[in-house]
Amino acid sequence: MKIRLTMLFLIIMSLGFNLQAAELQFDRENLDESGQFDEDFIFLGSQLAFSGGARDLFFIGERLDFTGDLSLALFAFGETVDAMGGVDNGLKIGARNITVNGPVKGTSFLGGQTVRLEPGSQVVGDTFIGAKNALLEGKIRGDLYVGAGTVHIDNEIRGNVRAYAGEIRFGEEGKIIGNLTYKSDLPLSEEAKSRVSGEVVFEEKDDRFWEERHDFEGPHDSIWFWVFLKTALAVFGFILLFIPATKALEKRLDRSGILSNALWGLIPIFMYPTIILFSILLVITLPLAISMILAFLPILLVTKTLGIVLIGGYLAELLNINITNRFFYFLIGVIPYSLLSLIPYFGILLMVFLSSIGCGLLLSLLLNRQTKKVSGIRGY
Repeated sequence: MKIRLTMLFLIIMSLGFNLQAAELQFDRENLDESGQFDEDFIFLGSQLAFSGGARDLFFIGERLDFTGDLSLALFAFGETVDAMGGVDNGLKIGARNITVNGPVKGTSFLGGQTVRLEPGSQVVGDTFIGAKNALLEGKIRGDLYVGAGTVHIDNEIRGNVRAYAGEIRFGEEGKIIGNLTYKSDLPLSEEAKSRVSGEVVFEEKDDRFWEERHDFEGPHDSIWFWVFLKTALAVFGFILLFIPATKALEKRLDRSGILSNALWGLIPIFMYPTIILFSILLVITLPLAISMILAFLPILLVTKTLGIVLIGGYLAELLNINITNRFFYFLIGVIPYSLLSLIPYFGILLMVFLSSIGCGLLLSLLLNRQTKKVSGIRGY
């Protein structure tokens, strides 16, 4: 277990984090932490109530109740995240339900089904929000970029706003001290425009966005292109599975095993573009950025193939199919994936989910191999 945690630190450090020291809580069901830490705090488990202090807080689990103070950033991925404490370097949260009600400084990225900035929240810095419902009841000082089905503004936003939404509403206290550029199903009323001190620019949503960006002559061409892509994926997958090492994929995983791999795999998936960006900004590491960009598609294909095989094995278990063959698992998984990927937006989420499963598998294999190597050295 200690070797696994050490390797986890090394992997996170290689992905761009500066972890000189860290307090790590691994595989915990429930934890109520009120301690003060000079280092980062990392939690992987079920539920965490954190009322203490730390540099960065990294959370992967089901529910986070944060009421403490962080000198740097909060990174959280889970079902529900309540950020009620102070954060000095931004929020990076992906969850179904996100609630913010505290002082936040720095650039923040919030993505979920419902994102709510409660009246007590004070956000200073640029904010990026992607959600089904964005309820902005707290003050924001900085530019806001939001994409949501519904955007409700009921407090002061001091900065420029760019919004892509089905509907934008202003509450009694809602106002924008800056410019508003938005795309929506309907333009704002004159009363709503009066809540904006600067320029208001309306860009009508175009449902033909994707059609105008393809050179297909008709629906039959797009269907054949889709068939070509899925056939190419199937051919690549079957070729990859001829590698003897992939025989390990014939071991079926249960639901918890699938989700565990997916959670672990989200770490490199979310950090990959960050490394590329930092490598470009540092200039001296530009060759690394170019290499990672070129390697993105092969890595995506490999991890997605591995995820499809594991999902196929899981489906075979559910259907009580006694065939134990990785090629058969891939066939079972690739057919529903190809059909479900036709659903707009859901197809992208499904691709990320499958790739995260594959990344998690590779990560677990790496950790197991390192454990065996260290054990062999000790035995010697």
